[in-house]
Amino acid sequence: MREGKDNQGSFRWWAVAVIVAAACGFCWPVFLGRVMLPADMCLLMLPWRELQGQFPDFYRPHNPMLDPIQQYLPWRIYAVESIRSGFVPLWNPYAFCGTPFLANLQSTVLYPLNAIFLLTGARQGFGVSAILHLILGGLFMFALLRTLSLRRPAALFGALVVMFNGFTVAWLEFPTMSLWVFVWLPALLLCYERAVRTPGPLWPLLCATLVGVQFVGGHLQISAYVLMTFAIYAVLRVAKPIEGKTGRRRGVTVFVVSLALGLALASAQLLPTLELARHSGRVDAGTGAAISTAFPLTHFILYLVPNFFGNPVDYNYWGGYRDPTALNFFETACYVGIPTLFLAAWGLRRRADRRVWFFGTVTLFALLVAVGSPLYLALYYLAPGFRELAGLGRILCLAAFGLAGLAAIGMDDLIELSERRQIRWVLIGAAATLALAVGAAVALAPYWRELPAPMEFGAYLCRQIGLAVGLTIASALLLSLRLRRRLAGSALATLAILLLLVDLFVFGIGFNPFVDAKMAYPEMKSIQWLRERAGHSRVTSLASNPVSLDWMPHNSPMIFGLRDIHGSDSLRVRSSFELVSGPDLAQSVYPPPESPLMDALGVRYLMTRREVGKGWRRRLVRDGDVPIYENREALPRAYVVPDNGGLDMARIGMGSPRDRGNVRFVRDAPNEVALEMEGNCSGILVLMDSYYPGWQAHVYESPAGIVRVNEGFRAVRVPPGKQVVTFEYEPVSFLVGLFVSLLAMTLLAVWGMGLYVASAERVF
Repeated sequence: MREGKDNQGSFRWWAVAVIVAAACGFCWPVFLGRVMLPADMCLLMLPWRELQGQFPDFYRPHNPMLDPIQQYLPWRIYAVESIRSGFVPLWNPYAFCGTPFLANLQSTVLYPLNAIFLLTGARQGFGVSAILHLILGGLFMFALLRTLSLRRPAALFGALVVMFNGFTVAWLEFPTMSLWVFVWLPALLLCYERAVRTPGPLWPLLCATLVGVQFVGGHLQISAYVLMTFAIYAVLRVAKPIEGKTGRRRGVTVFVVSLALGLALASAQLLPTLELARHSGRVDAGTGAAISTAFPLTHFILYLVPNFFGNPVDYNYWGGYRDPTALNFFETACYVGIPTLFLAAWGLRRRADRRVWFFGTVTLFALLVAVGSPLYLALYYLAPGFRELAGLGRILCLAAFGLAGLAAIGMDDLIELSERRQIRWVLIGAAATLALAVGAAVALAPYWRELPAPMEFGAYLCRQIGLAVGLTIASALLLSLRLRRRLAGSALATLAILLLLVDLFVFGIGFNPFVDAKMAYPEMKSIQWLRERAGHSRVTSLASNPVSLDWMPHNSPMIFGLRDIHGSDSLRVRSSFELVSGPDLAQSVYPPPESPLMDALGVRYLMTRREVGKGWRRRLVRDGDVPIYENREALPRAYVVPDNGGLDMARIGMGSPRDRGNVRFVRDAPNEVALEMEGNCSGILVLMDSYYPGWQAHVYESPAGIVRVNEGFRAVRVPPGKQVVTFEYEPVSFLVGLFVSLLAMTLLAVWGMGLYVASAERVF
C-alpha cells in the first residue's frame, strides 16, 4: 500500500496544529497551574479534611476517584525523590511493612518518558504528561493512517478518536491504563508497516524499541492487548503481502525479532514483576469470577448515549445496577462519538480493502472478548497469563482503535466520492440508532426505581438522549448531503472533524479533575508531629466506620517517610499481607487497635476518630481536631531474643516484651538496613520487615542466612558480643533483568551505529 495523495498539502501542518491544540485545549487548566489529580478527595480524609475552610468553593470532590491519589501520586513522589537522591528505588519500606517497589509494574520507575516528572515535580507532572501523551497518540495514529494511504483529513479524524474516546478520557487519571501503554499501539504498527515495506534496520530497530517501551509503561493487561493487536496486524499483513514472498519473510522476521528484542529490553522490569506476581496474593478465581466482570450487553447503549447510566461527575451513576462492586463508569467507558459510528459503518462497505479487514477484525475481536464469549474462554485457557486479567471491558480500548480506523476509511471514501449515491442506508442507520436508544431506555426502566431521585434522573437522561439524537441527525445530514453531491469532500471533512470535537469534548472535557495544587497532600502539623516522633516505628490510620472516608489514604504516609502496615497495590507480598489483613486479602481490612498485631508490628501511632480502648494514650495535635494515639505497648521494629534453637517460621518474640536485647538502627534506608546490638550470648535478631527474596544479610563482613519468622518477616542468628548486621536488597531478578536489558540496548545501539555508518558512506 502506498501513501495516499490528496490536494491538500497545506493540511499536513494544520493537522498537526489541530492535534496539539486539541490536547492542550482538553487539559487547559494545566496552563493555569492546576494539577490533573483528584486531590480534592484529600479534603474528605484525615488529616487534610481540616483544610476545607481554606477552599470556600469546595463542595464535594469533582470526581470521586481514590486510586490516583493513594497510588499513582505517592508512587511518583517516591520515585522522583529517590532518583533525585541518586538511588534506584527497588524497595518501598513505607507500605505493607515493606514491599518491592520497582517490581510493582505501575510504579513505572524505568518508563523513559517519566523523566518529565523530574523536571516538573510529581504533582504537576501528571498534567504535562497527559498533554504530551495525547499529542503523541494523535500524531502516531495520524502517521499510521497516512502510511496506510488515507488522506490527511481522514487520518486526522481517526487520530482525534484515539485521543479522546471514552477509554482514554475515563482512564486519563490512571495513566498506566490509557496513556503510558495504549498510546504506543499506533506507533508500533506504524514502525512494523514501514519495516515490512522498507529493507534496512531502522524501522525494525524502532519496532523492537517500542515493544520494550510499552512493557515498562506500567500495565501488563493493556500491554497484552497491544501485543494481540500487533499479532493480528502481522498475520493479516503477511498472509497476502503486496511485496510477495520477500515481504512475507520480512514481515515474519520483523515480528519475531521485535518481540524478542522488546522483551529483552524490558527484562529489568518484567523479571522483578513476574517474581512479585508469584509471591503476591493474586490468584485465579475461575471463569465465573472473570466473566462477572464482562461488559454487559445492556451497556452497548453507551456507544450512543455515554451517560445513559449517569456519570460520577454528576454523582448519579447506576451502571452497576446488578452488582455495584463489579462495574463502574471507568470499566464501561467505550464512547467513540456518533460521527465515528456513522463513518465506520460506511467504511465497512469497502469489504475487499485489507485495511478494513484489519480494523474490523480488531473491533470484532475486542467486542467478543469484552462480553465474555467463547473466544474469551479460549484465550482464558490457552493464552498464558490471560486468566489473571480482570475487567474484561478494558479491551474495548481496541474497539475504539478499530472504530477510529474504520471511520477514517469511511471518511476517505466519502472525500473521493465521484458520483451520487443512495442515502437510504444512512437514513436506516439513523432510525436504527434512535430506536436502539429508546428501546434500551424502555428495557432498563424497571431498574430506575433503585435511583435515589428517579424523576430528577429522568430529566437528566432526557437531556443525554436529546444530545445523542441531535448528534445522530447532524451526522446523518452530513453524510446525506455528501452522498447527494451537495457538499464538497473538503467541506465534509472539516464539518465532520468539528462535529467530532464538539461531541467528544462535550462528553469528556469536564470529567477529569484539575484542582489547586495546595490540595495535593500538603504537610500538616499532625504530619510534622509524627515525622518528629515516629522514628523507625510504624504509624497507621483507621476509619471511624466501614463507610467513612475519615482516614489517611493508603500509601500517603510514604510521601512523608512514615512507615505504615498497610498500603494500596494490586501486587503485594502475600505472607506479610495476610498476617495484617487476613486470608481474604482485603486491602480495606485493618487489625483493630486492641489487636496484639498492632503491638507486634510496631505500630506506635494511630490516627483515627474511632474510639480507642486501653493501651493507647491520646495525643491530640491541633490541625483543627486530629486525634493521634500513642501505643505504649508497641514493640520495636527490630529486637533480639535468646536463641533456643527454634529458628523457623514460628512466631518469635511477638509475645511478652521481656528478654529482648536493645537494637540500634545505624542506617534505615529503602534498600538497606543496618542494625547494631550487643549481647552476652548468641541470639536471634528479628526485623519486622517483610521477608522477600533478594534481601541479603551480613554480620559484619560475613554473610548470614535470612529466615522467615512470624509468618512473613526476617530473622538472622547473631553471635555474642557487639555486632552490626546489615540487610541489603539486591534482587537477582533485577540484576539478571538489567543485564539482559543492557545487552539488548547494546545490540540495538550497535545496530543503529551500523545504520548511521552505512548512511554516511552513501552520502560521501
